[in-house]
Amino acid sequence: MIDKSQLSKIGIGMWGIGGLDKRNPDNNDEGQVEAIAYAFSKGLNFFETVLWYAEGWAAKLAAQALKKSGKKRDEIFISQGIYQYKLADLAGAEKEVEDFEEIFQTEYVDTMLFPLGAYQKFGQRESIEFFHKMLDLKKTRSVSVTNANLPLLKTLHKEFGDKLFSHELTYSFEIRENDNLGIIGFANGHGMLNVVFQPLRRNRTAVHNWSLLTELAAKYHKTQNQIIINWIVSRGFLPLNKSENTKHIDENLAALEFVMDKNDLNHLTSFRVPGYRSPKIDWNGSGDGVPVFMLPNVFDDEYKKQIL
Repeated sequence: MIDKSQLSKIGIGMWGIGGLDKRNPDNNDEGQVEAIAYAFSKGLNFFETVLWYAEGWAAKLAAQALKKSGKKRDEIFISQGIYQYKLADLAGAEKEVEDFEEIFQTEYVDTMLFPLGAYQKFGQRESIEFFHKMLDLKKTRSVSVTNANLPLLKTLHKEFGDKLFSHELTYSFEIRENDNLGIIGFANGHGMLNVVFQPLRRNRTAVHNWSLLTELAAKYHKTQNQIIINWIVSRGFLPLNKSENTKHIDENLAALEFVMDKNDLNHLTSFRVPGYRSPKIDWNGSGDGVPVFMLPNVFDDEYKKQIL
């Protein structure tokens, strides 16, 4: 079985595979299976999916790709996310664990996670007890969390110790709230892997042509996206990238084939969007502010409002 030191530097994201929250009847299933299988064959060995994605179809396509790649179960690190949106209670979460095992023909996942909203819906203590049960039953080797605030992250670390594998969060060239709030620092200091979704903001960052990115892209003869991926990986984070064709997968992998000067990396880390003020974050689902996972999606509109 794969441990943290054996993980690929880039992971495979599954949002948009098979559809979004609903299955897309016109989806290019065959093409996506080919692309994911190709990623596995190129050494990418970490992926996460959620049965809420495309009504479970994303997971089924991933399972097809895994079979097509010829990779054995213990050569791949599987992260199962369990989202609360369509689940009434924790019995529904247990049913998702069973369904996930059947889809991937496995008796365990490598890590299992709830987002912050699931802890709020099901109760923090009840959710923690659910994960203790999954660990005791060996349904998962470790526990992770998505979009946690700092108090929850501290609670989970106190509860699970080295069984708390990762925190999946939003972080990119423009989106730095998790760094500014000390959430990334706490994870780094307590042995958790920071798994980054939307590291390229679905190619929207490059559209801005930020001068630092364009300068470094020219200096290293790379794309802006490759500069971003290289920098995020240099921080010890694991970015998730969804790629639907082999060209993009190869481009992402080429981001690992060069080394940037320390000063350039420091400039990237210290960069903050000039004049940008982060919107208020809604940590409790009250509707007052922006949910933290939406920050990459609202950035362009927020920035446009602020500079006009």
